[in-house]
Amino acid sequence: MSDGMSSSRTSTDGYLQRLEPIAADPRLSDDEAERDYADETFSVTSSIYDYRYENGRTYHRYKDGAYLLPNDEIEKDRLDIVHHIYLIMLGGRLTLAPIDNPTRILDVGTGTGIWAISIADHLPETCDIIGTDLSPIQPEWVPANCHFEIDDAESDWTFPPNHFDFIHSRHLLLAIRDWGSYLKRVYHHLAPGGYVELVEHTLMAFSDDDTLPPDSPITAWCQAITEAANRMGFVTNPGSVLKHVIREAGFVDLVHTAKKLPWGPWPEDEKMKEMGRWARLQMANAMDAYGMALLTRVGGMLSEDAKKLCVEANQATNDHRVHVYNHHHFFVARKPYDGEVIGAMVDGPQA
Repeated sequence: MSDGMSSSRTSTDGYLQRLEPIAADPRLSDDEAERDYADETFSVTSSIYDYRYENGRTYHRYKDGAYLLPNDEIEKDRLDIVHHIYLIMLGGRLTLAPIDNPTRILDVGTGTGIWAISIADHLPETCDIIGTDLSPIQPEWVPANCHFEIDDAESDWTFPPNHFDFIHSRHLLLAIRDWGSYLKRVYHHLAPGGYVELVEHTLMAFSDDDTLPPDSPITAWCQAITEAANRMGFVTNPGSVLKHVIREAGFVDLVHTAKKLPWGPWPEDEKMKEMGRWARLQMANAMDAYGMALLTRVGGMLSEDAKKLCVEANQATNDHRVHVYNHHHFFVARKPYDGEVIGAMVDGPQA
């Protein structure tokens, strides 16, 4: 079982050790460091259905309990912020997959649908984009070539085999227990030559300069949710697990790319600082979103104790002297053509 806190310099994953350390900004002012990003949230409009209400948040009813994060307006705002962070991280790109003139795309676990809508806007109307999710929280007004369906990623899919040119999923870490079966399903429904992209992140916090103390509430929060997630059978170390499962499913040309996301505006690099500002904005709600259901339903904590831990962990990320980040992993692979020999994996830190 993975710990909730680690240092990149002591990590046993040699691949992650090759990622450049994030240099902290020595000029960061107290005003910037203590800025209350929670006051800068934005709202989105959607329909409200019959949801499960718990700990002051709403959760999906379909396949009740299959996914442990909420689906309310606060969470939808957070998911849209995460989408923006990835646009910054990837230099405006929506995917690292080398897709060329696709005709059918599937976005599994589409959430607010923002990725599916965005890629539909960038592609001709002849390309059909389908987004699936357990929660019907997507907007009603979308591009003509984009539509959404309620579905469970872990159940059998009703799509034809060899159907999609590209299958995309993001942040299914707490939704998929059997990644082998999931990737076999993806393989079955991809057309030969089609691409899959998985985007996942660690639940662990890291520090390159040992500024994250072992008694930090951030460490306690990470350890608690990691232990609860492991207890439910979820993979909490995607970087060291998914690349092997993808290859076992039969995919070729696998490229694994890892990126660091700072949890605040403390980095010196301007791109990292910008990502950190947005990460800090969504962090106020991320601690609660990831923590409450896991800590109360699985971890056995009282609601008030779980809430206290989430609040304290969030407050700890305000300290610009603590240089914390986590890893975000991008896995891109291709379904081979009939008779094609499986190639080698490329494992490098750059996109």
